[in-house]
Amino acid sequence: MSTGSPTALSACAIVATVAVSALLRWRRKQQGSSPLPPGPPRLPIVGNMFDMPTTKIWETALEWGKTYGDMVYIEVAGVPMLLVNSFDISMDLLTKRSSIYSSRPRMIMAEIGGWGWATPMVPYGETLKWHRSILHKFFSSPSLLKYTDSQQQGCYMFLRQLLEAPDEYDRHVRRLPSAVMMMNTYGHSVKDDNDRYVIQGETCARMITDFNGYFILDLMPWLRHIPEWVPGAKFQRLARESRELSKSYKHDLYALTKKNYLEGKAKECVTTLYLDGATNEAGVVEQEESFGDVTSIVFLAGSDTSVLAIMNLVLAMLKFPEVQRRAQEELDRVVGTDRLPTFNDREQLPYVNALCSEVLRWQAIGPITIPHYTTEEDEYKGYRIPKGTMVLANIWAMARNADVYPDPLEVKPERWLPGGANFNSIRPEEFVFGFGRRICPGRVWAEHMLFIAAASLLSAFKLERALDAEGNLIPLNEHYEGETVRYLGKSECKITPRTEKVASLIREHAESF
Repeated sequence: MSTGSPTALSACAIVATVAVSALLRWRRKQQGSSPLPPGPPRLPIVGNMFDMPTTKIWETALEWGKTYGDMVYIEVAGVPMLLVNSFDISMDLLTKRSSIYSSRPRMIMAEIGGWGWATPMVPYGETLKWHRSILHKFFSSPSLLKYTDSQQQGCYMFLRQLLEAPDEYDRHVRRLPSAVMMMNTYGHSVKDDNDRYVIQGETCARMITDFNGYFILDLMPWLRHIPEWVPGAKFQRLARESRELSKSYKHDLYALTKKNYLEGKAKECVTTLYLDGATNEAGVVEQEESFGDVTSIVFLAGSDTSVLAIMNLVLAMLKFPEVQRRAQEELDRVVGTDRLPTFNDREQLPYVNALCSEVLRWQAIGPITIPHYTTEEDEYKGYRIPKGTMVLANIWAMARNADVYPDPLEVKPERWLPGGANFNSIRPEEFVFGFGRRICPGRVWAEHMLFIAAASLLSAFKLERALDAEGNLIPLNEHYEGETVRYLGKSECKITPRTEKVASLIREHAESF
C-alpha cells in the first residue's frame, strides 16, 4: 500500500481537504478521554501525510515500532490508521474482537475499476459471509473437491517442463498453480503458456496491484469525480481499462463452463458441483451472479500467492544448499528412488513440512494485510481506537521478529522440529494467511500445493547456483517488487535431474495424464 500518486493529484487533494480533515480531527477530540495509541507527531490538517512512505510501508511501520511500540497510530488527512507489528495484538483485535474489526474501508480504485464485487474488497456483512461459505465448502478440505488429485497431476507436468526447459523454471512455476486452480474452479485444462484465461487472470492480478499507487483516493474519495483529461488523473484511464477487463474476466470462463455443463461435457469442479445443487427445476441457478463473483476471485487470489511461495522455495534452496541436502536425504529415506512423492508421504516427511513452514516465514508473500476497518469505537490497553480506523497487521514484522525467531534472515527448517528453537512458537501459518473473519479461506489448498511442489521438486532435481565465465557464482536475484504481494523474478541457476532413473519416472508420469 502506498501514496505513490501523481504530484498534481496529491497537491490538489491536500488543499481541498483542509476543511474536512480539520472538522474530523475536532470531532474526534470531543469523543472520549482515553488517549490515542502512540505514533509519530502529526501536523495540523494533513496529519502524517508527509510521513507516509511511497513504498514498503511494512518496513516503515517496523522502524516506527522501535520508537512507539507494537501499535503505531497515524492520521492522514483526518483518516485514522493503526499499524500493528505484534501477533498477539493482531489476534486480540482482528480475531478476538472480529465483530467490529472485520469490515473494509472504501477502496476507491477497486470500486471505479470494476472490482468492488471481489471477496477481499467486500465490506463485512451478508454478502461476505455467503462468499466465504462457498470458499470454505470447497477449499477448506480436499474431501469434497478432491483437489489434491489435480495438484499431484499438476506437479507431474511441472517436473516434465523442468526436465525439458530448466532455464525457464519461473515460467513453469507460474503455470503450475494457475493450471491447478483453473482445473479446480472451472474444469478448464491449461494446455500451454498462451492460455487465454490464464493470461487474462495474470493481467488482472497485476492491474489490481497497480491500484495501490492511488491509495490517496481512499483518503479523499471525492477525487474519483475528476475527469480523465485532467492532468494527474491517470487513474481514470487505468480504471476504465480495468472495468473492461473485469467484466470479461468475470463472465467468460464461467459462461464456457456452464455451457459445457449443460451439454454434459464439463469436468467436475467447483462450478459443476455448485450447479448440481443450485439449479432449480426451471433451470435457474440460485445466486448465480454472486457465485460468479466468488469463482472469479479464486484464481487471482489463489494462484498468484502460490506461485510466489514456490519461487521463494527455489530461492531458498539456491541460497541454503545444506537445507536442500537435508530435505533430499529425508525424501530418499521415506520415498526412495523408485517413485515420486505423493500426499500419502506427508506425515512421514517432517523436515519437508518444516521447510514449507519456514519458507512462508522467511519471505512474507503479503507483507502487510489489506486494511481491516473498525465499525465501532474500541478501547484496548487504555488506548482509544476510533470508529473508522484502518487497521493493518504487519506480517513482515511478525515473521522477522528476532525475539521469537532467532536468526530470522536464515532458512532453518529445524527450528520447527521437536527440540528446535521454535517448536512451541507461533507458526507462520497462524499469521501469513491473515486474521479473524478475513483469514484466507484457501489456506489449506495453498499449504497442500506448497508441500507437493516442494516434495516433488526436491525429490527429482538438484538446484545449484550458476557460474559465470570465470567460474564465479552469479549473484542470486533477491529483488522483490510489489506492495500487496511481493513478486520475485528468477535467478540464474542450474536445475538437473538427480538421476537418470528419476528422469524416466517423470516422463512416464507426465505421459499418463
